[in-house]
Amino acid sequence: MAAYRAMWEDAAEASRTSDPKHPRLDDHAEKNALWLLQYVMRKARKSGVTMTGEVAVAPMVVKVSPNRVVLRDCFDGSRWVQVKQGSSPDDMSGGRHRAKATVVRTAKGSWKVSDLYWEDIGTCVK
Repeated sequence: MAAYRAMWEDAAEASRTSDPKHPRLDDHAEKNALWLLQYVMRKARKSGVTMTGEVAVAPMVVKVSPNRVVLRDCFDGSRWVQVKQGSSPDDMSGGRHRAKATVVRTAKGSWKVSDLYWEDIGTCVK
């Protein structure tokens, strides 16, 4: 779970500039998860959007094996606020999203999120 939480911290940091090549993005993400985060950053940059704040996560373990952990989450992006270039934060902040992630042990022994999927705002209600 630490790699998953760290991946979101890395994403929040990269989103402050919407940098798809931010050096922290691949610290805790690889493969499809890294591609998705880079895609989101590219799309935001193209739209002139950056983010402020943080994502709140509360992952739960669904399945465990020695080199793989599957997580599900209901992450809260309501404090991860979009800022359009040249304006102040607005009502474009996110809400609660249902998410699924796979965290794997790499060949070097570290853990990284390899697969990540999240659904639209409002798919996870508490």
